[in-house]
Amino acid sequence: MIVRRIELQDFRNYTQQIIVPEAGVNVFYGENAQGKTNILEAIYLCTCARSHRTARDHELIRHGCNQYRVAIDFNYFNGSEGAVEIEYLEAVAGDPQRTRSQRIVRHNGIKLDRIADLMGLFHAVIFAPEDLQLVKEGPAARRRFLDLLISQVRPSYFSDIQQYARFLIQRNRLLKMMRDDRQSGKTSQEKQNNLQIDVWNQMLAEKAAAIIEQRMIYVQRINEIAEQSHAALSSGKEKLNVKYKTVAGIRPDFKREEIYKLFSNKLKSMVNEDIERGTTGQGPHRDDLDLALDGDHVKLFASQGQQRSATLSLKLAELAIVRQDTGEPPVLLLDDVMSELDESRRKRLLENIHDAQIFVTCTDARQVVHDMKRDSCYSPDDCNILRKFGFFLVNQGQVQSVDYFS
Repeated sequence: MIVRRIELQDFRNYTQQIIVPEAGVNVFYGENAQGKTNILEAIYLCTCARSHRTARDHELIRHGCNQYRVAIDFNYFNGSEGAVEIEYLEAVAGDPQRTRSQRIVRHNGIKLDRIADLMGLFHAVIFAPEDLQLVKEGPAARRRFLDLLISQVRPSYFSDIQQYARFLIQRNRLLKMMRDDRQSGKTSQEKQNNLQIDVWNQMLAEKAAAIIEQRMIYVQRINEIAEQSHAALSSGKEKLNVKYKTVAGIRPDFKREEIYKLFSNKLKSMVNEDIERGTTGQGPHRDDLDLALDGDHVKLFASQGQQRSATLSLKLAELAIVRQDTGEPPVLLLDDVMSELDESRRKRLLENIHDAQIFVTCTDARQVVHDMKRDSCYSPDDCNILRKFGFFLVNQGQVQSVDYFS
């Protein structure tokens, strides 16, 4: 997959910018806080309509504006072309056409009815300092990593996630109402509420079973690839294990129907506890990935370097799975990670990305070229890597293509 053109309008610190990248390695260099990361963020936005840095669209709008637009043109490796455009419009007081905020997504100029329809159209994997949150933060960060990976290669999964979230909101709303009725002694709606909770239990369990089934499949694949990557990084001295933590009683060999039956029964048996809490206590919304290094919890016991290796191994697993399931390498976005990684981790990363289009940000372009040239040479042709590079100087929200070595 090759990005041919990038357009930014009122996005972050960019007023209007068009970038025509090279098919190989694109180096965006300059001082800090000039807008380098914003370019990678815009590209990644086109995979899932969500930034890797924030869930708030209004934070992506240039200061003083009320909307942004990001667009990319790209080619698949089979030669076919595609385009994705994302536009976000804030609500504007007094404007009858802008009474509420809205996100508009277009594919090849045609407006998509659902965000789910964007999934699987354009593939990119980002490596960024924020990735360390996979280890350091709570379960939500790891669920998001897992959900975005599966959604890229199984777009129907994203629809299941969205529907599950809607059903969960409705069930929790009913649980709170039933709790309030109990506390006030109101019983007139009890029978009707019980019938409703049965309906939500069934709908929630159906979507939960679909989600859990796919998560079990992909976590097994992540574990196999991440284990191999981490073994290479540690010269075989450490073993990384990634385990899926979900609803108690569900085994890795369960099929969807078995998951549905177990979770449905659990929702029924726990309904009184859920009413007391006013929320659903178990389900995919509470799942997690258990990361262990030689049997010890990575977050609690691993060193900073070991945590970086575990994180890199997870991201390399993501890269491998997207490549395997789509049949071509995704676009690689490297946000200042070359300076974050030591030589062994940097080499392991480069071994896995030499055939992809790459966008890399840095402050020292010469060092990035040196690292890539040194660690990417598999043949004399590969060592002539400078011919594959494009250089872009980023300064105060302006991008200029330059002949870096002239």
